[in-house]
Amino acid sequence: MNPAQDQPPPTGMFSNNDYFSWNVRFTFIACGFFFYLSVFLVTHFLSLYFSATYLLLNAREKVFWILAATRAVFGVQSLGAGLYTLLVDPVLSADIATAQQDWSWFNILIAAGFFLFENVALHISNMTFRTFDIPLAVHHFFAFMGFASVVLCDTTGHYLAMITLLMEMSTPFTCISWMLLKVRRAGNYQTE
Repeated sequence: MNPAQDQPPPTGMFSNNDYFSWNVRFTFIACGFFFYLSVFLVTHFLSLYFSATYLLLNAREKVFWILAATRAVFGVQSLGAGLYTLLVDPVLSADIATAQQDWSWFNILIAAGFFLFENVALHISNMTFRTFDIPLAVHHFFAFMGFASVVLCDTTGHYLAMITLLMEMSTPFTCISWMLLKVRRAGNYQTE
């Protein structure tokens, strides 16, 4: 009796993909990259239209403003995925060394795309503004390499990678806090 044969085939929005195919992997990493690039661009245009504070920022702060909003979106996604892994999913926590789920593949590939986007944005920003933040560059490099290693070593369990996403839990709050501080400093904040 084989327990794997006794289980029904997986169903759901994540189970229609062959995550062991490199074409599927590269497609989802590219989707993650372009999704967060889209968030970046949409944030820029919405900020141009709706935020007086954004218009007052210098170019470097505008880029950080947009990246902060983009990171906040990734932080919310990471929080949801990490909490689901920690509190709900029984498969990944039962075998932290080798267990994988279709939904965890999806999240890991999207996270790899996000960290690729972060590295590209960081280095373009560094070249544009002639700066180089070594700790941030090292952080982004290791974040990307960590998720890339899970993609490359396809027998590795996803539990630790998914729990690692919980480290992004504070990101939405710190990013929104920074944006609100900029609003207050610009004098566009009304208190009664």
